[in-house]
Amino acid sequence: MRLRFKEKPLSVGQEKLAVRVAGWILAMQRKTADFLNDRTAKVSAKTWLMLLMGFCGITGTYLIYLLAQVFRN
Repeated sequence: MRLRFKEKPLSVGQEKLAVRVAGWILAMQRKTADFLNDRTAKVSAKTWLMLLMGFCGITGTYLIYLLAQVFRN
């Protein structure tokens, strides 16, 4: 049974398309990162810490609930 497949080399057209798609994806990532950085630039470190603690508390509570459900059944 063969688990690995040989990769076929891309044609020139496929290579150009791959470069264009990758460039578009990187541009969208940069645009999104810049937008989020602008929106959160004025949030203080204390606020970030409180948000992180709240997120961890809610997530931890939910995970404990799921574990309790598993052991109860």
